[in-house]
Parts: sequence; structure tokens; C-alpha cells
Amino acid sequence: MADNSEKTPGKIGYARVSTADQNLEMQIEALKRYGVSDEFIFTDKMSGAKRDRPGLTRALKVAQHEGTELVVWKLDRLGRSLLGIIQTVQMLAERGVRLVSLTEGLDLGTPMGRMIVHIMGALAEYERELIRERTMAGLEQARREGKAHGRPVAMTPERTDLAGKMLDEGAHILKDVLPALQALEGPKVSRSALYAWVKEYRALVDPDEATDDR
Repeated sequence: MADNSEKTPGKIGYARVSTADQNLEMQIEALKRYGVSDEFIFTDKMSGAKRDRPGLTRALKVAQHEGTELVVWKLDRLGRSLLGIIQTVQMLAERGVRLVSLTEGLDLGTPMGRMIVHIMGALAEYERELIRERTMAGLEQARREGKAHGRPVAMTPERTDLAGKMLDEGAHILKDVLPALQALEGPKVSRSALYAWVKEYRALVDPDEATDDR
């Protein structure tokens, strides 16, 4: 599908299926009935081993302008974990983009929807703190056992927060995340240290999807 990122549509649609035997047509037809035009419907057909979502990346690239709507079949189309979904919802809210979920009947541009965004934001902060605590507890245990010397220093809390957010938005580990972390103040971050942290992070956020996608 063509990249229409230079245009400013009123409605943008995104559809995704997670297995090869599922069909996108039902979701696409629902998006059309809502009023999304063909050229602004973006799709992904995922396998369990792939984390890249190029269709979602393009949809979010187009959904930049205040007053536009991003329409999805279900909220879970937006991420592989609750934290990832919440972060995407918050990002859209900051842009002034109205998010509509057809299956749940949610319109996050309404007063009730905006309240839900605030609740989801509080949940996201709580989840981030839980992940940080579990990660730091695991690293402290490794340190007591004489393992992983130096790695906890490189992956500072600021870096872990940024890396987690970028991964949930579909960023590439080497091309996107590593340079961003290296730009922050602190000890040098090596590729091996980042990959080790990513493995731990994914195991905490989504144990079934803790795969390596270099």
C-alpha cells in the first residue's frame, strides 16, 4: 500500500491479524463502513515470531495532525503488551489525534474517552515502575551471584525507560534504540549489554514473545 504520509486525511484505519490463517477483510470492511477510505487503511499480517509492524508504523506516521482520527478494530491491535498499547494511546492523545476502537465502542475523543486516557496513563506509570523494580531486583541478584558486572551501570533507569518505550513502539534495537541510549549521559552502552537487557525486558513484559530480532 502506498505511503500517504504527506496527506492529511480525516480518518486513518489500521487492521492486524496475528496468524497466517486469519483474514483481514472483516476488519477492513468495518473500517470502510466507519468512513475510512481505502488509501488510508494500513494493515499488518503478523506471525508469532515477528515483532515488526510496518503497517502500524505507517499509520502512526500519517496520524500526526490534531483533529484526525485513528480507527482500529480493537485496542489490542495497537501493541503486543498492555504497556505498549497504553503508550501508543498516550502518544496519540498528545498529538490531538482521536482514537476510535470499533469493537469496544471506545471513542477517546469524548469526555469519557479522555478520562480513560488518564486512567491508562496512571496504569502505564504503575507498570513501568513494576518492570523497573523487577529488572533492578534481577540485576541485584545477579550482582550478588557474581554475574553481569558493569551491565546494571550502563542500563540506567533513564535508559531503561527510553528503551522500553521505543521497543513498544516498534523501534529497531540497533538502528534506533542503541544510538538513542548512547546519546544519553552515562557509561557507554554496548550492543551485548543492550541485547541482554532487551531479553530480560521482553521476558517481563510478554514472556511468550521474548524473542531476539536483531
